[in-house]
This record gives sequence, C-alpha cells and structure tokens, in this order.
Amino acid sequence: MQLEKDKVYMARTPITSDRAPYEAYRELAFRALSALDVPLPESGTILLKPNATVLFPADKRVVTHPGFVAGMLEALRAKGVENERLLLAEGQSGEQPQNGHTWESSGYQAMIDEQQVRLSVLNNVEQTPVDVPGGVVYQRLEMVAKEIADCAFFFNVPLAKCHNLGCTTLSIKNLMGILDRPERHFCNVQDVDKPFEEGIWRLTESGYSLFEDRFYHKLCDTVAALRSLGMPRLCMIDGVVGRDGTAFNEGKNYPLGWTLLGDNEVHVDAVGTYLMGMEPEQTPYLQCAALRELGSNKIEEIEVVDLDSGQMLDVDALAQCRSAEALMPYCRLERKDGEKGYYKRFRRDGSAVPWRIDAVNEQRLADGLAPVDYEMAHD
Repeated sequence: MQLEKDKVYMARTPITSDRAPYEAYRELAFRALSALDVPLPESGTILLKPNATVLFPADKRVVTHPGFVAGMLEALRAKGVENERLLLAEGQSGEQPQNGHTWESSGYQAMIDEQQVRLSVLNNVEQTPVDVPGGVVYQRLEMVAKEIADCAFFFNVPLAKCHNLGCTTLSIKNLMGILDRPERHFCNVQDVDKPFEEGIWRLTESGYSLFEDRFYHKLCDTVAALRSLGMPRLCMIDGVVGRDGTAFNEGKNYPLGWTLLGDNEVHVDAVGTYLMGMEPEQTPYLQCAALRELGSNKIEEIEVVDLDSGQMLDVDALAQCRSAEALMPYCRLERKDGEKGYYKRFRRDGSAVPWRIDAVNEQRLADGLAPVDYEMAHD
C-alpha cells in the first residue's frame, strides 16, 4: 500500500493482557511496515528515533519496546536497506545503573547486538542550528543533533503512554530528543522563558498557564523545524501495550494492540490520543498544533486506513478499537497546606486541568481569584 500524505495507517494485533511477549511487538512492527510502500532513499542514513528517555525495563512501558524496533529494522532490511545505513539514535538522560536504568536492563543492548545496528546517544554530540518557520517561542533551534539534520530518512518511533505535562507523549513530544541539552529540556523554565518568569503560572486565554502555553508552542516549533529540513519521515507508534500516569514510575499498563503510521505528526498523535481514550480536541498540545495549522486534531477530518484490509476506518470503526478504559495522565501535587499526591489532567467532562495546579492556584489566590478545580488520582 502506497504511503499517502497526511493519512494515518493502522495495524492491529490481538492482546488481552497488560504484558506482551517480545515477538508480539516484533511481529506487529514488521507486518505493518512491510505492508506500507515508504519512499526510502537509495543512499544516506535511515535513522530510527525511539522514546528511550529513561531506560526502564521494556515491559514497564516507559520506553519504546526494543522488540518493536527490531521488527522495523527487519522490515527495512527486507525492503533492501543495507544494515550499515541503519542508525538508532536517542537523546536521553543517560545510563543510571544505580537505578537499574541501562541499555542492557531495558532490553536494548541485546536487541542492538542481535540486529547489529549502530546506536548514537544524542548527548553532547555535534549540533547544527535550524530555523523555525513561523516559530513562536523559538525562531531558531540552536542545538539540533547533526545526525538528525543530516539523515536521509527519519523514523519517529514513540510508544503510547501518558505524560504529566504533555498528557500524551507520542510523535510530537518524542521530538524533544532530537535536541541536545540544555535546549532539550522543555519541561523546565529555560533561558528563553526568563523574561516571562514573573507570572508564568497565570492562566492565559487558552485556560492554561503561560508556562504551559510556551511548552506546547516549543513542541510545535520543533515540528516546524523538523519539517523544514525536508527529509522524508514517518511516525510509527508502538501501541501494543499503553501506559497511563506520569510517564515514569507512577501509572499502570493497558492492552491496546495497535500501531499507527503516518507522515503527519499531528494526525498520528490525534488518532493515538483518541484510541487511548482521550479527546484530541481537548488535549492541549494538539489544540496548539491545530491552531498553528500543523494538522487537524479532529478525528472526523483525518483519513485512517486499515493496513490489513485496505479499508478506510470511519469514526464508528475507530471507536471499536478504542481502549475500553481511558488512560489518564497524572501530575504531582504538592500544596503548601501539606496535601500531596497526584491529580488527573482531565476532568469528567473531558476538559484539561492545567499542569502544576499547585503553582497555578497559588498564583490565582495571590491575584484574588478563585482556585481551579481538580480531581485527585487514586490507585
């Protein structure tokens, strides 16, 4: 099947447990990528960028499963790509053996050895500046890893999980890892935010804080920068087993049983967010992306194709593939009155609660305004 611009392609695998064997990931990725005719260049590096920010064991579902990446590598070789052209690259927190977070414990080292693929850790690497067309926070990203900018084809390979700030961390948020440190750390107040630091937790017209608005625009600026480089690219989500919670220790796993492929990061993420049980039109970074015309966050406007049958999947058909239980992103709460725990990022009506509600409400009380309501998460 020929890859068409802006369409999203879906392949499924049966799964009923919150844990799947290595082979289930490998088989789904191999089958899905093999079924799609992707415009692979005849020369140059084919780069795969998974989400492996913190190297937890693969079955915890904090990192893209190495079996999924293995299936992609095998499909690419079957399409005629020489092994020496394949590169696995990720900018992450580095190995933390004292916490059990290593390439070996995550399952990646064994996969890398078996597949004989090169690994590039994008920390303190050669960088190149990239202009951001229509940039809002950044007009120029100074620290794009040169291996990303110079690759001939870019595979964006996230997993389906929630995130305390991003709500879902799929294709778009996975792009933070193409930047080197410290520019990569969008989740912090950065130098570019310093002029706005006073009142950065005040709500804006969006209903989110100024910090949060700037974070979502930074994500969109990164999408715009990547697109400006002009290399062909494909997003491919590992959605075999998904994870709710904070994206790290807090959360639990859910059987999903799908992968999504497409060249438009916004469309892929909108469909992924919907299948995880959330509303893309209420998800903050997708609202920002749609506002900036990077793609649509309306499910009914996105063409989704079933890779097995070749048939278009309408909203009713997609609803049948949706998680029976919505995955919920959590954010840590630490109020001055001593209340601690985690709260839900979405209300019962589907609307999003601002990130760092403790800081937001502290600012609102200082301004003489009523605090924003939220609901605690209880496991």
